[in-house]
Amino acid sequence: MMDGRFARLKMDWLLRGWSDLPWALVNWKNGNFRELNRDDFYVAQSGDGQTDFASMAFLPRHRGILNKFITEGIAEECASGEKPEAVQAYRQAPNPLIRGLLWSITGRCNLKCRHCFMEASSGKFGDFTLEQIKEMILQLEEANVPEVAFTGGEPFMRRDLPEIIEILTQQRIGLAEIFSNGTLITDEILEVIKGFGHRPYFKISFDGCHTHDYMRGVPGSEMKTVEGIKRLKKQGFSVTMITSVDRTTCQNLLETFTLLQKLEVDAWWLAPPVEIGHWRGQDSDIPVDEMFQISTMLIKRWLAEGKPFDLKLWRFGLFQGKENDSERRVLPHITPDSWNCSGTHYRPYLLPDGTLVPCGGYTGTVLLEKMPNVREGTL
Repeated sequence: MMDGRFARLKMDWLLRGWSDLPWALVNWKNGNFRELNRDDFYVAQSGDGQTDFASMAFLPRHRGILNKFITEGIAEECASGEKPEAVQAYRQAPNPLIRGLLWSITGRCNLKCRHCFMEASSGKFGDFTLEQIKEMILQLEEANVPEVAFTGGEPFMRRDLPEIIEILTQQRIGLAEIFSNGTLITDEILEVIKGFGHRPYFKISFDGCHTHDYMRGVPGSEMKTVEGIKRLKKQGFSVTMITSVDRTTCQNLLETFTLLQKLEVDAWWLAPPVEIGHWRGQDSDIPVDEMFQISTMLIKRWLAEGKPFDLKLWRFGLFQGKENDSERRVLPHITPDSWNCSGTHYRPYLLPDGTLVPCGGYTGTVLLEKMPNVREGTL
């Protein structure tokens, strides 16, 4: 008599589907996402700790898929009856796939940035109550949204952030990224984040050595932001610096390069501010040709220094640093009908007043009032 063979999905993997994608495996902690064909789904759904893969219900190709899932760390062999958690079982949402949500969990901020697209210093878009946050997380769970990125305002303005992260974790929704100005980050809150099993990428706004305070509107913010970056790196988090380039902040970019090298950041993104919100009407914009010259200067320095971090130069390209594929350069394929940002296709942006938009840039357009509101409907 043939011995039985049983398997189950590993704890971080969920079996999900949507109206436009019937089957997928999602790792809610690290964001890995795998579309499935019919055979893949059959094997994944049978990884319930109760179905015998040694039975005649499975052909050699099915067992081959199981072996691959085990090798890739998606599934594991187990004893009969060792079931995965109920939340891992297949569930199909009635909506199209939403890969993630960029979520402004607060409209408040402790800085007064000259280029804030949502005018956070005025509190223009309000705030979510904790009860509304809980309701939104339930909507995310029902829509099979696997992960979110927190932004603001300044997300660390919320004293209830630990409770919000706990609720996310209970619903098996990953915290993929946190956008922050870095001034309010403490070791205590970082320990909370790690304690719940999340390792988000941090995107920290830093507008250059000696020019950061000018752009941020609060004296002393540069020093606090640098302290926050050091704290993140010491705690083992990945840090991407985001710099807004205008005629003032462009003056010290080479010095900023040196600082970011010393801080051992993982990536540096540079782009001009978007002409919405507080930046509307400003007169210090950089023309495209000058932005190209600045980018050329930085890429030469980056090459000379041995590619110390990933470097994203506005629409000119993403250049991989030495820790990644050192020979790879990712350039956009632009045609007259290209989308301005591919992110609008997979990760919409949720404002603190509940308005759902394709991206944050819509906050400054006449289209904003035509966008849906999740407080009045659902995802």
